[in-house]
Amino acid sequence: MKRPRVAVLVFPGTNSEEETVDACCDAGMDARAVLWSEPPSDLREYQGYVLPGGFAYEDRVRAGAIAAKSPSVAVILKEAERGKLVLGLCNGAQVLAEVGAIGPIAIARNLPSGHFQCRILDVELAAPTDRCAFTAGMTPGTTMKMAIAHGEGRFTGSPAYFDQLEKDKRITFRFVGGAPNGAMHDAAGICNDAGNVLAIMPHPERVAWNYNLAFEVPSLRGRDPKAPSPSHSIFTQMAKALR
Repeated sequence: MKRPRVAVLVFPGTNSEEETVDACCDAGMDARAVLWSEPPSDLREYQGYVLPGGFAYEDRVRAGAIAAKSPSVAVILKEAERGKLVLGLCNGAQVLAEVGAIGPIAIARNLPSGHFQCRILDVELAAPTDRCAFTAGMTPGTTMKMAIAHGEGRFTGSPAYFDQLEKDKRITFRFVGGAPNGAMHDAAGICNDAGNVLAIMPHPERVAWNYNLAFEVPSLRGRDPKAPSPSHSIFTQMAKALR
């Protein structure tokens, strides 16, 4: 079976493209890092897209603001309207929020810390598995470890809109034990209404294999270090949805 082609979009300051490409390829996709300077029209040839983590354009103005103005992002948004899958990870989630891909939601500075946070924590699947293309084959309520690494990671908006997100089951992932960044409703990941666009602040790709978690989870030290960890399933489900 032919592997679905996926573009991992890279901007100046992106720093997670290599592990993102690796996770996509390991999950069964034909992934390639695509530079912001390449012809945007070429992106139409891909079946899915990932906006990876990092600090695009040094997070000037605010995280994701400049990258959101890219012609490449405009093409990806048009393709998303046609039903193609788009996954935004950390900085990528900030870009998706900037362009309104997940509705009138902003991603603001962490509270109460007010500064950059970096650690591994637990995230739970908070919505029905079939609500989002990236979770369709997962076990309901599953919990997985992911890595946060952001200074602006707080999903925020009007209380009424977040109540509607809850009703629509669009808060896909939630921080276990409360959001360390102060996100409303403890949101870690939010999908669009169609379920083909997912913006998630923690990094699944940075802990996608056992060896990434062996220090945090000692029981993994006796297992195959190259075996996928639970967070790898996001990429596995993306690959399945694209076939």
